[in-house]
Amino acid sequence: MKRRTIILLVMFVFAWTFPMTHTVEVDLRVGESVQKPVQTKATWQQKEANKAMAMRYAKAGWGWDARQRGCIYSLFMAESKFDHLAKNSRGSSAFGIAQMLGEESKSPEIQVLRGYRYIEHRYSTPCRAWAFHKRHNWY
Repeated sequence: MKRRTIILLVMFVFAWTFPMTHTVEVDLRVGESVQKPVQTKATWQQKEANKAMAMRYAKAGWGWDARQRGCIYSLFMAESKFDHLAKNSRGSSAFGIAQMLGEESKSPEIQVLRGYRYIEHRYSTPCRAWAFHKRHNWY
């Protein structure tokens, strides 16, 4: 009871000291759909989260050492800068973090896992994929 009283008192003092100066508008239209803007690029925070997740998966899921993770980092930076909404600028159907052809998922986790599976199947290691990419500008 004492704790609740203190919390309420702090809230009251805060509200009294810093009164609300912003107005809030509420859209009460019924039956009309309000269109939200479609996100076409990942935010900086999303890209940072995608990097961290990709490095965790590379270590825990695939057991790739620091060198291999460095190659994955370089490869995905070159392809998409870890933007899970990145579209290929040359008009192909490549999409997402790993720039996989025909990728439709907007989930960064799925994109990374599919990219890792492709790298492992085609190149065996991320460093081989990165070496190929440096020679051909694709992998």
